[in-house]
Amino acid sequence: MKSEMKRPPNAYETPADFAKVDSILRHLQDTESHDWLGEITHWGTQVCYLLLQNYNITRLNIQSSNFHLILLTTFFFAQRIWFFLWRMTQCSDAHGVRFACHLTLFFVMVDSLYCGLTLAMQDSFAGVYLALPLLVSVLFYHGYSKTQTNVFTAELFNMLRRCVYHSLEAAYCIGVLPLRFVRYDYIYYDTSRCAFLTFLVTVHIFLSFLCLELHCLGSEALQQTRMLGEWRRIAEPGPKQKASEWSCHSCPYPRGAVVLCKGRYYEALATLNTCMPTSPRRCLWPIAYILGDSQRAKAFMLVALLMMNVVLVQLVLWSNQWIMYAIMIIPNAVHFMYVKLRTSHAFFNPAHLNLRQLQWDLSDQWPAGAGPSDFMGTSNTCPTSWSALGELKHRGQNGQNGDLGNHFAKGFGDSSYPDPLFMSAVAASTSFFFGNAGSMRYPDLAPS
Repeated sequence: MKSEMKRPPNAYETPADFAKVDSILRHLQDTESHDWLGEITHWGTQVCYLLLQNYNITRLNIQSSNFHLILLTTFFFAQRIWFFLWRMTQCSDAHGVRFACHLTLFFVMVDSLYCGLTLAMQDSFAGVYLALPLLVSVLFYHGYSKTQTNVFTAELFNMLRRCVYHSLEAAYCIGVLPLRFVRYDYIYYDTSRCAFLTFLVTVHIFLSFLCLELHCLGSEALQQTRMLGEWRRIAEPGPKQKASEWSCHSCPYPRGAVVLCKGRYYEALATLNTCMPTSPRRCLWPIAYILGDSQRAKAFMLVALLMMNVVLVQLVLWSNQWIMYAIMIIPNAVHFMYVKLRTSHAFFNPAHLNLRQLQWDLSDQWPAGAGPSDFMGTSNTCPTSWSALGELKHRGQNGQNGDLGNHFAKGFGDSSYPDPLFMSAVAASTSFFFGNAGSMRYPDLAPS
């Protein structure tokens, strides 16, 4: 019985009930880790489409395929895997792991240089076509993607930029390079059919990469989407309203805030507003509507994949090149089942924290006169910060503790949002929602 429980001798001692918290945090670490199953599947899908395009060009005349280009493109599609192995060589303390990573990267580099030099010897302009995706990748990641200075929207919009960029990158490697490096002039191929295949590949690669990015970001994408907000243009601020120049460093703006942006006045309509007031609403609304709810995003993803499969089935029935479209059904169907059945996806199936079940009885568990605010800022009170959040939510449900408790009781804003999704999110939006407690973890569970 709760009334029979004795207060622990020291406030920082972890009670036995926190085994439940242990399991939740370990589950969060598993879901927030990189999705290597999805990464390898994404890479395999691109390689499958590359081979399919080469079949579309050379048919069964396999010896006419440019194997140097196929191998070089295969290595390029796995660039994210090579970057991970490179980071392993910098961070891992295991000498065997570092040696294996260095050896793998060495062979990849040697094979890439050999294939690239061979192609350059066959065509004087090969270097331009092969260097273009590398150059654009450097400009994209070290230039364009770093222009987003608003920390409350940076992850969300950079994720969408990466999805668009990598889908166009795959379209270039699958739709342009194989046609440019055809080995023999006498080979006939249908350019329109190659272009249509490239279009289908681009759409599926975008969906596949979006699914992969959503799993990697998890709650961060969901939080930043819900904080985009909405602005309304007004003629002049009211007599009691003070207008200041809009700045990303002042985000998020509360409802009713009036700002001056590009010479015009705007009033905030949502509970939290982080997007730029001049951003086109017709572009932000689909993002907020689809990605603002994990189950809705999952439904849209499944519908998009299902529509692609329906189109491919129709092409199989009507086209004389039915075998090519029949092969494309396989990765699309696998991706559909992957999204539908996987239960550990960090975005589509988040592990909601029931903070009310984890709260402590203040009268029995904490020293007399101590409250949540006494422990939430202390560096050695990670378990206490969890229970403090639970108590804040409990007080909010009982009409106590002011606005902060109401935020936990009713959710963030007018929509009935679930409990805070992941306490291990580390970006600025999580810090805003949860304060110092949002960045706390168990010492033995903290990532390296």
